[in-house]
Amino acid sequence: MKRASAGGSRLLAWVLWLQAWRVAAPCPGACVCYNEPKVTTSCPQQGLQAVPADIPAASQRVFLHGNRIVHVPAAGFRACRNLTILWLHSNALARIDATAFAGLALLEQLDLSDNSQLRSVDPATFHGLGRLHTLHLDRCGLQELGPGLFRGLVALQYLYLQDNGLQALPDDAFRDLGNLTHLFLHGNRIPSVPERAFRGLHSLDRLLLHQNRVARVHPHAFRDLGRLMTLYLFANNLSALPAEALAPLRALQYLRLNDNPWVCDCRARPLWVWLRQFRGSSSELLCSLPPRLAGRDLKRLAATDLEGCAVASRPSHPVWTGGPANEEPLGLPKCCQPDAADKASVLEAGSPASAGNALKGRAPSGDSPPGNGSGPRHINDSPFGTLPGSAKPPLTVLRPEGSEPPGPPTTGPRRRPGCSRKNRTRSQCRLGQAGSGGGGAGDSEGSGALPSLACSLAPLGFALVLWTVFGSC
Repeated sequence: MKRASAGGSRLLAWVLWLQAWRVAAPCPGACVCYNEPKVTTSCPQQGLQAVPADIPAASQRVFLHGNRIVHVPAAGFRACRNLTILWLHSNALARIDATAFAGLALLEQLDLSDNSQLRSVDPATFHGLGRLHTLHLDRCGLQELGPGLFRGLVALQYLYLQDNGLQALPDDAFRDLGNLTHLFLHGNRIPSVPERAFRGLHSLDRLLLHQNRVARVHPHAFRDLGRLMTLYLFANNLSALPAEALAPLRALQYLRLNDNPWVCDCRARPLWVWLRQFRGSSSELLCSLPPRLAGRDLKRLAATDLEGCAVASRPSHPVWTGGPANEEPLGLPKCCQPDAADKASVLEAGSPASAGNALKGRAPSGDSPPGNGSGPRHINDSPFGTLPGSAKPPLTVLRPEGSEPPGPPTTGPRRRPGCSRKNRTRSQCRLGQAGSGGGGAGDSEGSGALPSLACSLAPLGFALVLWTVFGSC
């Protein structure tokens, strides 16, 4: 029994040695090959300038990072049908053949980061990688994302594109990535977020867009991101953000919008309302303009701080409302500008000015501002309400009998002075005073004209009396 047991142990050791030899025998000279926990070929930081030609076909993991590899050829990994992890980061890659990863149907992780000379990737490079769940393309100097670059990557969950030179987000670039949970786009040169940029990302949990040049976000850009929990847009060029864009983010918990040049005027009102209802964590939104609100947090402003929206009939001469008189436009658009004039005196260009031109039917402060249509805007589109149909000043209420007559109005057409106590008697102006006794509002205009008529005829009546008295003599 002892001899049989010893023979079995020797046989097992021999089989294990043969298995290890089969893996280790073809191992490239600069690499280390082992088969536990997975069959691995590891060649980091060996000064390699090309992909080794004799990588064992049974390799499940290949580590080639930290070398000086410039080119990944079409047949570089064709024999590695079992490959699940491939690291090529921190090399000098400038070109990857379109079919370099063809046949790697089991590949799950591909790291191509830190290759600043890569610049562009052929749109067919990742086709066929149906099991890939992590793709690193960060710090590669990429200028653009070719059409269909991520087509067919249905299992992808993590996509790293940060710290490149991307200058645009193409429409439907991520449409096939229905299982993507993390998308890193920070540290690029992206100027705007178009409507179809994130179409199809129904599982996205984290979207990082900070440290770009984003100045505009389309109101429907985040329509498919109902599961998004983290959104970073800080350190961009945003002066406004439509609340409509944030409305679909029902699961949002972390929002960072700091370090943007926010303009806290009427356009910020919808965002202010949305932030007051948001129950997650959000950063400060420090106002840059207008100057009277500079440095203040938009979230902590009162509703009255965001008033001052006015209609500019001419872009070069905006109408201002509210705020100190010495403030300048400072490049603000026509929507909101501060001014010393009262909100009630905002008039459409060309309409006569008057002290009685108060706005009627003023909308409550919670109403949203008018839309930014391209057509001409009427003064009645103002959020303060509509103007009266006539610009004439209101009629002056007549004083009781025996009091001093009212002085001339401050604005409007000048009127002839009425009778003074020296050139009229009570009987001569009695007709005019009779109309002021208890007439209603509809009689005020007629009663106001009678005193003027009576008093203007008083000198003629006085001359007639004198002629009658002395004429007989």
